Amino acid sequence: MSVIARRIASVPHRTSSQTWQAIVDLLAPDTGPARTALLAVAGPGSVTIAEEYTSNSAIVVLPATGPRIRIRTVHGGDTLDAAQSETPLSSRPLEQPGWHLSLPCAEDDLDELRAALAGHPQISVRALDDDVPDDTQAHARASRIVINTDELELS
Repeated sequence: MSVIARRIASVPHRTSSQTWQAIVDLLAPDTGPARTALLAVAGPGSVTIAEEYTSNSAIVVLPATGPRIRIRTVHGGDTLDAAQSETPLSSRPLEQPGWHLSLPCAEDDLDELRAALAGHPQISVRALDDDVPDDTQAHARASRIVINTDELELS
């Protein structure tokens, strides 16, 4: 499994809301359903950033096709260096439908954030120590390889 990692400068370089906007800009096309979905959950996304859950546990993105993306935020004195080294992705990974995004969260806030994300099935929240399984539907569909052994035997 391929993984792309990015670090995004946050507080004090940007507010948590501005950091969420930078993440949306990194992942989603300028218009379309992915951007709309991510902007609709700006509140829960900003909370995970403001609480610094995203500094130690990554936001995990499983595009419909392509590698998994792990995004961490940088807070405090390291934000200047992080801001200077922010690198865009070569494409917008959420252009195609079938993607999934998972936000990290402390146990105390899980129920509240799950309720806030209830209308957004492509976006979920997980405990800080949990990882997103590889068998998530979007990732599995993107990485399925089929080998026809009958064709191999013909040669």
